[in-house]
Amino acid sequence: MKTRAGQHSRRWAANGKGAFTLVELLVAIAIGLIILGLAVPTLRRTVRPPLAQATHDFVEACVEARSRAIMESRPMQIVIRDGGGEIAVEAAPEGVTGATNGVSAVSYLQRAEGDGPAPYFAKRFEDGVAFEAIVVNQRNFMDARAAAVRFFPNGTADQFDGVMSWRHAEARRLTVEVMTGIADVESVR
Repeated sequence: MKTRAGQHSRRWAANGKGAFTLVELLVAIAIGLIILGLAVPTLRRTVRPPLAQATHDFVEACVEARSRAIMESRPMQIVIRDGGGEIAVEAAPEGVTGATNGVSAVSYLQRAEGDGPAPYFAKRFEDGVAFEAIVVNQRNFMDARAAAVRFFPNGTADQFDGVMSWRHAEARRLTVEVMTGIADVESVR
């Protein structure tokens, strides 16, 4: 006498239809996850357009300067050098205020010669990216050799308003809010 289960299994095999086993499915999923794991780091390294990268670097510098000022309980500054071609985060010099905008001549010369202390953060912008305007505390520093935006231990900062462009085609307005020391970016053109 034949059982129903035996008839069912013979019919399944006779039709030639098979199913994936659990092991086969797990192997296929594991291979897929390995391929995905290899692809993710490559996708993260996508190249930003030059202006997007420069504005990202400026905002990152603001976050670094503000955080260090609060955590280390001493003023920090972002120094914009070389006509806006380079930014660096460094400790603000003691007693330098107002008219010199926080950049001492000694600090500028030491940095140019590579003698001074290393900055906490430094980025050089790609060719074609430049500032069209640099205004700190309502003073124009576009023609200055260097300009500084200071961040204080209480979370406040100097007022900054600048326009950065890429080959004078695209432009972004960069601002630092005085009361919070937080940077903001908006498209101009």
